[in-house]
Amino acid sequence: MGKTIIVTGGAGFIGANFVYLELAEHPEDRIVCVDKLTYAGNLATLDEAMKNPNFRFVKADICDREAIDQLFAEEHPDIIVNFAAESHVDRSIEDPGIFLQTNIIGTQVLMDACRKYGIERYHQVSTDEVYGDLPLDRPDLFFTEQTPLHTSSPYSSSKAAADLLVNAYNRTYGLPTTISRCSNNYGPYQFPEKLIPLMIANALADKPLPVYGEGLNVRDWLYVEDHCKAIDLIIRKGRVGEAYNIG
Repeated sequence: MGKTIIVTGGAGFIGANFVYLELAEHPEDRIVCVDKLTYAGNLATLDEAMKNPNFRFVKADICDREAIDQLFAEEHPDIIVNFAAESHVDRSIEDPGIFLQTNIIGTQVLMDACRKYGIERYHQVSTDEVYGDLPLDRPDLFFTEQTPLHTSSPYSSSKAAADLLVNAYNRTYGLPTTISRCSNNYGPYQFPEKLIPLMIANALADKPLPVYGEGLNVRDWLYVEDHCKAIDLIIRKGRVGEAYNIG
């Protein structure tokens, strides 16, 4: 018997890759994609998925309690994977409000629906940015799941707040939750404002390649499909109440 999995933010870069992985690896499951289709969501990304009878797309905002409740009533999902998030650090500095709304309130709305209708697993897709920065002169240091949260931007603060809320719903209400935190992703369908596609597009167009700050920052890159495979493993075999670093 297949499961029904709601994937929020599934028209975005990582969400869409996850949708395709699930449809390929678990053809018995039904995948319901919820996306508000903001600038970072692209419906054309899901063209192939739309041909699959086990796939449904719903345009909705995860902050819209009525729409989310209606969807849960229709689908009775087994698993929720929440990719829906505002995620661009520079944008979060210009306009923090939208980040707090989507990343914190949206998470609450989804978990309230989970409590109301019952689910097997709620999975929160978070980020390694909740741990802050590592000192440049200590390449031997790494983040672990025990590293304290230490945020620096409105974006990472909103994601850390959501993580704390997820843990609170697990402890207070017994909601079966897991969290994953990953490093920077790259791969197909990535929005062109992000570093790797931006550099490639600029290079192809003979435009200058912007250097951030002094050019000293070091990033850890993760191929998007490896990230999606890890999430698939966590939602099926991960320990409830646990946070997992992927990188």
